[in-house]
Amino acid sequence: MKFGMGTLDNMNHLKNKCIHSVADLLQDQFGLALVRLENVVRGTICRVIRHRLIPTP
Repeated sequence: MKFGMGTLDNMNHLKNKCIHSVADLLQDQFGLALVRLENVVRGTICRVIRHRLIPTP
């Protein structure tokens, strides 16, 4: 800031940060877990159909 004109912007100030709540972070993790579970179930079902196996509990 030459000649004392203007203000200096502090990029580390809290007003410039994105603050996530715990609920948002949990929602992201839960969504990721559901996607992984879906992929595992789809893979298992496809494998069973491909090999013509009868799934047992």
